Amino acid sequence: MTILERQLMDHLLLELDTANGLFQQKLKDQHPKLTPYDLRLCTYLKSNLSTKEIAVLLNITPDSAKKAKHRLRKKLALQPTSSWTEVVKSVD
Repeated sequence: MTILERQLMDHLLLELDTANGLFQQKLKDQHPKLTPYDLRLCTYLKSNLSTKEIAVLLNITPDSAKKAKHRLRKKLALQPTSSWTEVVKSVD
């Protein structure tokens, strides 16, 4: 990744986190055990990013992103059939 690409990525991440601050706060109030990493992952899921896109943003492999999503699903006590869209709607 070039320096310019990295700067653009950092800017995108900052904008996502800033724009979704209220969402993250509501989610944290509903689920106090969520870590900052979990909240960031929820923000990316809310933004409708694919597993591969999330992996790039978190600098992890797509398999690790899948595992992170699975762990998050367990922390939120979600059924395997529930969609992330439903989760986001329940927070907003």
